[in-house]
Amino acid sequence: MGKVAATYNLMPEGPTIDMEALKAKMPGFVPEGVTILKGEVKPFAFGLKILDITFLMSDSEGIMDRLEEKLRSIEGIQGVESTQVTLV
Repeated sequence: MGKVAATYNLMPEGPTIDMEALKAKMPGFVPEGVTILKGEVKPFAFGLKILDITFLMSDSEGIMDRLEEKLRSIEGIQGVESTQVTLV
């Protein structure tokens, strides 16, 4: 079974969301079997910042769905966009 690296952009509900604090809490949000490779807070638009974060996981069935479900359930996050998925 191979490994998958997936990068997501997490969009906040507004400019008052502390994306650096969210980045620090990310290990508590990911499901078992998923690790964080890197995370970076980047400027987006109109004072908003996004969290650009890359995860590493096995290519087992359903793991990406579980990850995306967890990411969408984070308070203060309005959108989750997959920007890159690749086999490692």
